[in-house]
Amino acid sequence: MEKESLFTGIEHIGIKALDLEKAVSFYQEVLGFKYLRRIKPGQAQLVFLELGGTVIELVEVIESYRFEDGVVNHLAIQVSDIFKAIEHLKDQQVEMDSFEPMPIGEGRYNFFFRGPSGERLELYQV
Repeated sequence: MEKESLFTGIEHIGIKALDLEKAVSFYQEVLGFKYLRRIKPGQAQLVFLELGGTVIELVEVIESYRFEDGVVNHLAIQVSDIFKAIEHLKDQQVEMDSFEPMPIGEGRYNFFFRGPSGERLELYQV
């Protein structure tokens, strides 16, 4: 019997936007993305758009954080149980940006960590 994976799919791809409103217009009007939602969980606004089942998150650039992680800010991986997934990462000695998941409202959580080349990855639980 095959073991069920904690990692269930790609949640979204985060892309930094120097001018958030210009980026939203471009993705909607030029590329045909559908608007999903806008949130501001901290200093930066986030806008979620969807095209063909793929979700992108436009991340408002705060000047002091311009491109420290590159233009593609992160890849978010959907998980069935974020707490178990974090324990799994700890067991694998994965570099983590924090020690606990962050609640982001409506029963959702996220958690950032680093891949083997320093790439920024996110666990996302709905």
